[in-house]
Amino acid sequence: MKKLLLAVVVLVVLLACNKDKYQTKPQISVKSVATDDVPVNGVLSVVLSYTDKEGDISDSLFIKKIRLNKTVVATLRDSLKYKIPDMPDYSKGEITVALDYQNNLISAVNAPPIQGTNPPQLQPDTLLIRMWIHDKAGNTSDTVNVGPVAVRR
Repeated sequence: MKKLLLAVVVLVVLLACNKDKYQTKPQISVKSVATDDVPVNGVLSVVLSYTDKEGDISDSLFIKKIRLNKTVVATLRDSLKYKIPDMPDYSKGEITVALDYQNNLISAVNAPPIQGTNPPQLQPDTLLIRMWIHDKAGNTSDTVNVGPVAVRR
């Protein structure tokens, strides 16, 4: 019985070691986020790590901003497509995403004021930022989340 158990354990270990490290479906993870509090006219820098078995990541990263503030207001463009710089077909690497304040980060069309502030100050946009990529074969990565991030107004 012990020999059978030992043989099964050895077989499982050998099969696990022989498994490919990368999957056909792209995998991404957040390596670093520069800040969770973006000042007026600031930039949010996010570094993503990716792996893809075939190394055929397409040219775009997809971004969805979700405004978490309790006050519901009209929002600006909440879905973005970020151009990934040209790179050779690698199976792993990093993508640095720089989201600028004016074009990519502010969310509320007219941010409401913070009650009781004099002079009046505007509520920051509190965002959850979701990101994912596609490869040329049409496979979609898992979605990674960055946030919450406060974007000052």
